Amino acid sequence: MPLVSWSELPDDSRFWCFVSSRPITPDEESLLLKGLEKLCQDWAAHGVPVHAGFSLVEGRLLAIAADEGRTAASGCSIDSRMAALRAIGDPLGIDWLGRMHVYADQGSGWERLRLQEARQLQGGRFLDSVAQTKGTWRPIKNLVGSWLQAK
Repeated sequence: MPLVSWSELPDDSRFWCFVSSRPITPDEESLLLKGLEKLCQDWAAHGVPVHAGFSLVEGRLLAIAADEGRTAASGCSIDSRMAALRAIGDPLGIDWLGRMHVYADQGSGWERLRLQEARQLQGGRFLDSVAQTKGTWRPIKNLVGSWLQAK
């Protein structure tokens, strides 16, 4: 199935977010884009294509969304997507599956922090992975007082 552009996916599309274990270089980004395009084009649930797209944000965050109004992503299809993410990231030494870090910018550039450290910050910009649908996700938020609460 052809790749669905991020802007064409409905706002109520199911959403997943993955934080890179390190910043992605421009050379790596071109390789990743090819792999991610293939992942979205080949992704299927019980043989039915999943209408999906992705967005790379700030060279550190990967957002994937699926239009479940057309095809629901099943457990097996999600497992296959996770395997594809490993296959895309492993050759470059990029782990997309670690869930204990977030990127924060307190004025001096993006820094990878453990969640425990990020929760202690009083402000800054965060690459945020807290959302249920594409329409509720905003990749960069200004936060004050808690990394989960918008200013």
